[in-house]
Amino acid sequence: MDPFTGTGTFITRLLQSGLITPEEMEHKFRHEIHANEIVLLAYYIAAINIEATYHGIMGGDYVPFEGICLTDTFQLYEQEKDLISDLMVDNSTRRSRQKELDIRVIVGNPPYSIGQGNANDNASNVSYPKLDGRIEDTYAARSKATLSKGLYDSYIRAIRWASDRIGNAGVISFVSGSGYAEK
Repeated sequence: MDPFTGTGTFITRLLQSGLITPEEMEHKFRHEIHANEIVLLAYYIAAINIEATYHGIMGGDYVPFEGICLTDTFQLYEQEKDLISDLMVDNSTRRSRQKELDIRVIVGNPPYSIGQGNANDNASNVSYPKLDGRIEDTYAARSKATLSKGLYDSYIRAIRWASDRIGNAGVISFVSGSGYAEK
């Protein structure tokens, strides 16, 4: 799963990598590869890129990539329905199906908000009470820092969300800036 897929680069590179055998490719494409994107244009571009890559490898009749959801990955677990559930029924069905899956691998490039140039870049009016509660109960509770505002950065939220999503069994691989690496 790529929860912040952008234009689908990680998924397309996975399909091209040779890690998935030709015999497994159709099943993986139809049932085991998933992606989320919140920006409408990027969502459409990702779907096209992923589908074109798959068809370039496999040939044959057109098969749509139904593993992609137009959604805010963090918001997906905050409430059952969102504002567009009734308008985008197929997308809502995919979202519900994805939530029930046993996801074991999460890869991607999460959003960053620390160091942004403009406070409006962060969409700070978006609230994630369940996710932020998990951060408060885990990271903030164990931190010795007196200022915990940085723990609610979107990148930290992505790490907490992914850790909760895979539970005790799985792999998370995110693009990370050097600020997260220690000597």
